[in-house]
Amino acid sequence: MLMKEKIEKVVRVVLGLGLGVFIGRSLWLWRDVSARPELYEANSAPWYTPLLIEGGVLAALILLGMLVLWLLGRRKDK
Repeated sequence: MLMKEKIEKVVRVVLGLGLGVFIGRSLWLWRDVSARPELYEANSAPWYTPLLIEGGVLAALILLGMLVLWLLGRRKDK
């Protein structure tokens, strides 16, 4: 296996894991808010605020990963 293929595989795994963790955390938070809304009513920020922050970080991670994959693809064609 070439080094480029290893890097592509690692990038794809990291992106998949990041997306999976985000989806899992979103579902857990939604379930927790549905089960115990009184805990989240005391906060001044909406319950989904952490998801917006984590979603922004995930979007940046995905863009960075796609940039790496694009650069590797361009290099592979040469």
